[in-house]
Amino acid sequence: MLPKRALGYQGSSMYYPELEQDSDEAVLGFIDTVKEEGFPIDGFHLSSGYTSYHDRRCVFTWNTTRFKNPRAYFAAMNEKGAQNVPNVKPGILLEHPWFREFAEKNVFVKDSDDGSYAVGKWWGGDGAFWDFTKPEARRAWKDYLIEHVIDIGTDSIWNDNCEYDSLLDKDCSCDFDGKGGTIGQLKPLMSTLMCKTAGEAVKEHNKDARPYMVCRSGSAGIQKYAQTWCGDNYTSWKSLQYNIPIITGMGLSGQPNEGADIGGFAGPAPEEELFVRWVQNGVFQPRFSIHSASNDNTVTEPWMYHNSADIIREAILLRYRMTPYLYSAEYEASRSGAPIMRPLVYEFQNDAKTYDESFEFMFGKDILVANVIEKGAVVKTVYLPKGCKWYDWNDNFTCYEGGETIEIPVSMETIPMFIREGAIIPMADNQIMNMERDHTTRLHLILAPGGDQTYTLYDDDGVTNDFQNGVYRKVNIHMTGSEVVTVDFTSEGVYEDFVEDVVTEMICRGRSPFWVKLGDQQLEHFLNRRKYEEAGEGWYYSQTKRTVEVKYKNPKKDTSLTVSFEDFDLIGM
Repeated sequence: MLPKRALGYQGSSMYYPELEQDSDEAVLGFIDTVKEEGFPIDGFHLSSGYTSYHDRRCVFTWNTTRFKNPRAYFAAMNEKGAQNVPNVKPGILLEHPWFREFAEKNVFVKDSDDGSYAVGKWWGGDGAFWDFTKPEARRAWKDYLIEHVIDIGTDSIWNDNCEYDSLLDKDCSCDFDGKGGTIGQLKPLMSTLMCKTAGEAVKEHNKDARPYMVCRSGSAGIQKYAQTWCGDNYTSWKSLQYNIPIITGMGLSGQPNEGADIGGFAGPAPEEELFVRWVQNGVFQPRFSIHSASNDNTVTEPWMYHNSADIIREAILLRYRMTPYLYSAEYEASRSGAPIMRPLVYEFQNDAKTYDESFEFMFGKDILVANVIEKGAVVKTVYLPKGCKWYDWNDNFTCYEGGETIEIPVSMETIPMFIREGAIIPMADNQIMNMERDHTTRLHLILAPGGDQTYTLYDDDGVTNDFQNGVYRKVNIHMTGSEVVTVDFTSEGVYEDFVEDVVTEMICRGRSPFWVKLGDQQLEHFLNRRKYEEAGEGWYYSQTKRTVEVKYKNPKKDTSLTVSFEDFDLIGM
């Protein structure tokens, strides 16, 4: 399980840590501006400029011209609810001020000829490379990481540039826990072991802390230790489009926690339309970070285009309202490896038309997303897989039969989304602005009855490791029936949730209910919308959306919601 903050918006840019001085004030100012502009945020990916030593990247060192008091800066970021995720790299320049000390500890990959440390090109010159296959080297890395990074005030580490491609001699030797091997054989393991080592360091420093590791690469098994991203993408429509199958492909390969640099890492600033569409796609990616190193001296920020800031804000706020659904998907991924962003074929393996679909995807099990990813589009063509009905999220739940290809009009505001028949979708009805500090006090359940369906709504504190000792809450939701729809809620775990009120929105295109019960209590039916909104509990049928809305106080115990669509024959009576 990732901490909740790992699923929130991660601010980032190479620009701020590369300023000549006062980078700390610039980052703190960025966080303040994010909040002033009405955006939520949960972290900041701190690029390696903080380690600049004589204009060279030297891991574990601090540039105190840019960051005057690192400990005070980290404390201020934590107070603002945006923990730093500092960048660390496994390459050590020969001119690193501590290089002799590292070499004496014998921590490097070795030259294939003379047994000394192997040398390859690194950021700014020649460098040696940490051997994470060696127990003593792992121990040393933990010690340096704890003292110079983690203890400064973070439980999050960004492990970067750990592909070891700079060692061109693939016969360089590695320890491999005493068994021996070459870098050509073992380099895929290095980034995975680097992340594993960093996570262990976080827990050694604070056994209650839940580590947040980020990495660009890794071998099979990386999903146990780190969230990954698609590498240094380029600002273009093509990158926006093809990052989608990279992420869904990683999901099929066992890594559910993948994302891309939103807006593009390299190249110029994204044009306005491209940036809007990239954010609208990015809010469904498990890792959501707007990150750039633009070559035109700009910084990619959510408010950078005044005319589109409201659209971008609403997309990001939607992600935060989706937190109960997203965090439950994260729990499912931690148990079974099920992707969070899923290719259609994952859910619809008997529909041959999904086999080559690369750009539509399922967000979790129940929401189909068909982002607008074409420049200037005013119409979007969407294929809806066969085997179930689909309800248009943006058009009052208009119903479509599966197996159809439809065209829908789109504007800059449009994020085409469709709800699967049988769906159970929990959302926050109040606007969450920080994954860890603001809790869901009003739960909004969207239900689309169809067949016999079960869903697990999962929650814990999102910060500690107490969930491993039963301090969690799993609410198992079982929905069945058509003429009489029954939704059973049974829970386990000792974590006390923060839900005070529940609003259930059940899609029922055919007719209004006859009666609604919570447990054995029949709820009052309101024909007037205003009176329903003023009441503490009851139900109302929306003719516009063809949904029955039911609201009630959280009973804090197992219960059931029953909605009857039986005939009430007034004429016959």
